Amino acid sequence: MSRLSPLVRAARAAANPVARGAVIPRTAARQLPSWHLSPSTSFSRAASSAAAMSSGSTPNLPPIPSSPKILVTPPDLQKIKDEGFFDDDVALVAPNDAKLVITPEAIRQLALLASREPPESPLALRVGVDSGGCHGYQYTMDLTEERGVDDYVFSTESVASIPVIVDLMSLGLLKGELLFVVWSDNPQAKDGGACGCGVSWEAK
Repeated sequence: MSRLSPLVRAARAAANPVARGAVIPRTAARQLPSWHLSPSTSFSRAASSAAAMSSGSTPNLPPIPSSPKILVTPPDLQKIKDEGFFDDDVALVAPNDAKLVITPEAIRQLALLASREPPESPLALRVGVDSGGCHGYQYTMDLTEERGVDDYVFSTESVASIPVIVDLMSLGLLKGELLFVVWSDNPQAKDGGACGCGVSWEAK
């Protein structure tokens, strides 16, 4: 399923050149299970679902590697250009930079979500950056079944878990980010660049 974003993203990008292309649709298929984005923006599932996830009814999962290998599938550059909502000189993130650090505990949560989905479910965790807050940028995090033509897909080798997807422009600001039960240690953010609003940060 392709998300209907090109016109919306182009319109908002034109209105805000600094964050051009970093607009992420927030149509979430489900809410997140007690995760939050650093500094403090939280997304929680209903109490009953959260309780079930931590109770004895949690399905048995295979061991999660201590140093999990994260696989990345980049988008097709020509398809991105064909969409027409980026400039012709748009480029993919360099292969060495197109990476996220996903901790074993975060992978476990993704695996738990996958265990509750039917086979071939398109559910994914979308993370990204949106314009807003006091410092210009804020994290976004949603569960979704939609895909964009400019999405990078991060998956864990040998572990059945839902993938993490990040759009092209957001990855430029999130590369090297740490995905844990919380988000932290973003090398693209200025030291001391968080704000009292609790959701925004300033890019280097």
